[in-house]
Formats: sequence, C-alpha cells, structure tokens
Amino acid sequence: MENAELIARTGRLREMIGLRHEPLAFFHSDAEPEGYHPPAGERGCLVGVLGRARQGEVVYFDAGTVGCAGGGYYLGFCEPRPEIAEFVSTGIPGQLPGERYKKTPELVRAHLQRHAAPPAPARYAVFAPISRLKPEQRAAVVICFGGADELAGLVGLAGYARAEEAVIAPFGSGCSTLVTYPLAEGQRDLPRAVLGMFDPSARPHLAPEELSFAAPVALWEEMISNAEESFLSTPTWTRLRTRPEEGGSS
Repeated sequence: MENAELIARTGRLREMIGLRHEPLAFFHSDAEPEGYHPPAGERGCLVGVLGRARQGEVVYFDAGTVGCAGGGYYLGFCEPRPEIAEFVSTGIPGQLPGERYKKTPELVRAHLQRHAAPPAPARYAVFAPISRLKPEQRAAVVICFGGADELAGLVGLAGYARAEEAVIAPFGSGCSTLVTYPLAEGQRDLPRAVLGMFDPSARPHLAPEELSFAAPVALWEEMISNAEESFLSTPTWTRLRTRPEEGGSS
C-alpha cells in the first residue's frame, strides 16, 4: 500500500474509532530524518521521549541517543546489559536492586532467549506520526495508544477477518511491546498485533487508562481495508462512541 493511501485510510479509521492520538509509524532508516533527536548521553525512558511523537513530532534514535540500556537493546542497537537477568528479577544483594518482574534470573534468561531483539538493520530508529511519513519511508509497525473503548475497536478490527486470535498480550518492557514483538510478528504468515505497556516502569509516562496497540504493517493494512464494512459502521459502535464518558449501566 502506498503511503498516501495508508495515511488516508488510517485517518478514516482514527475518525471511526475515535482515537485521541494519531497512530505512529515505526521503522529503521539509514537516512537521518528531520525531527527530534535526543542529546547523546541523556538518560531517560524511551517511552517518555515518545510523548513528543504523540504530540506530532518525528522522534528518532541511534545507538548513542537511546536513554536506557533496555531501550537500546529493544531497538536493536546493543546487546542486553550483562546483569539484565538479575535486574529484572531478584537483583544482586548489596549491588543491584531487582525489579522483581520475574521470580528468578533463570526465567529472565529463558525469556530473552525466546524473544531476542534482532540487530537494527539501519542506523536510525524512527517514530513518526503516520501523516508525516514521506514517500520513501516505509512503516514496519503502526503504534496506537488509547483507553479501553479505543482498544476495543482496534482489537475487534484486528480479528475481523481471522479465524485465529489476532492479538497477543505478552510479558515485556514497554519498548519491547512497541517494537520487538511487533517486528517478530511481522515475520509470521498471519501476523498478530501486540497489546502492551503493562510494564510498571514505563507506565508513568502514560495516562492511567492507556495501553498500547502495535500492529505489523501488513496487519494494519488489512485492518484499514476492512474498517468500513466492519462493526465500526454499525449502530452498536455508534452507541459506544457517543455514550456519556462516565459510561456504566443505570
């Protein structure tokens, strides 16, 4: 699908679902884009920097400008830190506090072996609002942020033309659910979307009700092609879109 059509159909889907934030395109590129490039050596969570992209800026990283080791690994710019298994689990007494997201370091190592981040295929990792894609740029993943009703629309549409489940909600860091898992899903014959941002370390950068939905571009193109004929054009969805914000039953 050409970018002009991708942009137009994504805009229409945003209207139909009521997405508050424009979806982001993620891709790697050897050509340096115009946009915000974090200063080298600045520490901080990748998800926090993406707040700029959600406000309409192009944001891009390279190996020297990702603010944490985890983000650098999941964007494909470096190997995981040597003590990552202990850091995510129990910690090292007297040396390193543990996040306690996994019971043992062995579980973390097994997880990393099964879900290794591939090396970046190009110099820059780029997050751009869909409408700012240039003709020569090709999205690999489309990322949305939203609350429960927005996610209901996205998850429902992802599975609209599938007999199989079309969405997964795996364990992982916030950045892995935006990039690493969706890139891996893009290699499958039937790629699935990734529901993410369950990571307590990254969640402070989102509103309390927000999660992420990241789709390999092949699945996203399927979704935007099916949107008009789907449940999104029915009275059921219209009622959901127009209900009072407090919702609930009377």
